[in-house]
Amino acid sequence: MAESTAAPSPARRLAGYAALALAVVIAAGAGLYFFVLAGDDSDAGTPAGPVLPSVYPNTGPLVPDRPEIGKPAPDFALVDARDTTVVRRLSDFRGRVVLLNWYASWCDPCKREIPAFVAARAALGGQLEVLGIDYLEPPEKAVGILQQLGADFPALLDADGSVASHYRIPGMPTTFLIGADGTLLAMRAGELREEDLPAFLARAGLSYNR
Repeated sequence: MAESTAAPSPARRLAGYAALALAVVIAAGAGLYFFVLAGDDSDAGTPAGPVLPSVYPNTGPLVPDRPEIGKPAPDFALVDARDTTVVRRLSDFRGRVVLLNWYASWCDPCKREIPAFVAARAALGGQLEVLGIDYLEPPEKAVGILQQLGADFPALLDADGSVASHYRIPGMPTTFLIGADGTLLAMRAGELREEDLPAFLARAGLSYNR
C-alpha cells in the first residue's frame, strides 16, 4: 500500500505545537531547578561546619600512633600561644612529668581546675610541668584566660583541632598524665578536682599535698 502524503489537519498541527511548547517549558524548568540546586550549598551534600582559625604551618600530630595508657604519648607540634612564631613539641618537655591539659576560655570547669594546676606546679618545682592546649581559639583568648587565673605555665594553640582529634578528646577539659620518660600514665575526661589531683599525680610517682 502506498504511504499517505496527506497534510496533517489543523487540529493535529495545533496539538503538535502545544506538545512542543510543553516540552520547552519542562526543559526550562528542569534547567532552572538544577541551576538553583547547584548554587545552594545547603543542598550540595556537604554540611556547613564551624569556621576554624587558620592552621599554622608545620604543626599537628607527628606520629600515627593514637594515645594508649602504658605507651609513649604521641608526639605533636603546636605554636606557642604567647609567641606564635615559636613551634613547640610535646617531646620538648621530656624529663619532667607533664599534665597535658586541653582547655578553652569559655569552659567553666577549665577555669576551676587551672588554679589547682598552678599550685601543684609551684609546689613540685621542676618535677612537674603543666602544658595547656587551647582548643580552637585565637592567641588572645588562649592567653587571656591564663592571665586572669595567674597561670604562667606553657600553653599551645590547637588552632584547627587536629591534635585534639588525634588524641580523641571527648570534650573540655581533658587532662593526660605523662611520665618523665614520655609514657602515657592516665587520662581524665572532665574536671580534675583539686582534691583528686594528689592521687592523680601519684601515678607518676609524685608526692603532692595540697
